[in-house]
Amino acid sequence: MKKTRDKLGRILELVVKAFILASVVAVILPVPQYAHSLSNEEYIVWIVRLMWVLMLTVGVLAVQLLIGFLIKKRHD
Repeated sequence: MKKTRDKLGRILELVVKAFILASVVAVILPVPQYAHSLSNEEYIVWIVRLMWVLMLTVGVLAVQLLIGFLIKKRHD
């Protein structure tokens, strides 16, 4: 049972990381072509969107670290 739980936890962790990576790539990949064609207002919206993705990444990592810390503390 524990082995199955560990596999599911690892799969969930990989899915979360893949989601974050896909979000970052979706924002950063079209930068060269996209940024040159933006007006000032559109550029500000793009920067805010980029900041949102980066904050989401940091937030998810913080939650994962907190959960890992709590689980480790609970086992001890």
